[in-house]
Amino acid sequence: MSEGSASRSDRVIIDEAVIDIYRELTDGSNVEQAPFRTHKDVFMLAVALGFQRGTRRSAPSHSKHTIRKEVFTDLDYHLLKAIAIATTGDVEVLMRQGEVLTIAEEFAQVGIHEVKSGLVEQAGRPLWNLVSLLNIA
Repeated sequence: MSEGSASRSDRVIIDEAVIDIYRELTDGSNVEQAPFRTHKDVFMLAVALGFQRGTRRSAPSHSKHTIRKEVFTDLDYHLLKAIAIATTGDVEVLMRQGEVLTIAEEFAQVGIHEVKSGLVEQAGRPLWNLVSLLNIA
């Protein structure tokens, strides 16, 4: 399921099939309808929800949407690394940035559907659904 650092870019891949969810939650000036500022923010929530669910799925290799690594903060990377350690049970995963990113992508691939069902498909506005989701998570 994982790829080595040498065989992948340092960009995070977003499946083209779900990019509309990212756009819906980030586009627009109405924060109640689009509660996130960036795709990276949606990705981080999707990773966390996928990890919480404990399920990973590879993104198709034809996915064309990416997030540059430069937009991730040190705190973002700390969380992604912690998830990679918890997933593999091996601190040596920290030496393989590609594997850390692949693990995050795989959790996000599952978690984005949790984001969609919890924020977009529920009655009400996505911002308030997000608050509710975070209160029970």
